[in-house]
Amino acid sequence: MNLRVFVYGTLKPGGFYWPRYAEGKVTAHQPARTRGLLYHLPAGYPALTEGEGWARGTLLTLKDEAALAGFDELEGYRIGRPPEQNDYQRRKVECEDEHGNSLGPVWAYLMLPEKVREMGGIRIHADTWTGPPV
Repeated sequence: MNLRVFVYGTLKPGGFYWPRYAEGKVTAHQPARTRGLLYHLPAGYPALTEGEGWARGTLLTLKDEAALAGFDELEGYRIGRPPEQNDYQRRKVECEDEHGNSLGPVWAYLMLPEKVREMGGIRIHADTWTGPPV
């Protein structure tokens, strides 16, 4: 299993959930980007959907599958559950470093556009989520 995950919100180093879900469970991290559209959700965290924009974040290399299972729990994703019942979908995406060099396929948590609308998502017209819009 590929234990590299692209994160773009509260799981980034310094993010709200970094200490609980990632600290000590990551062997490496680096700036990265992938294709998609970013949204801020009123609940206080971001969502990424498929799209032609760019989303900047961090590529994490996880120590083991237990760390990935913790991410799944946080993101409301359960393998085998119908997609509309998951908060996020864990999918393989192509990832690049900050210079545009391919980092290959990695996991990322994307949200279905219908779920973003249901949750009142606000489109972010930048490539980085930095918290609630001001």
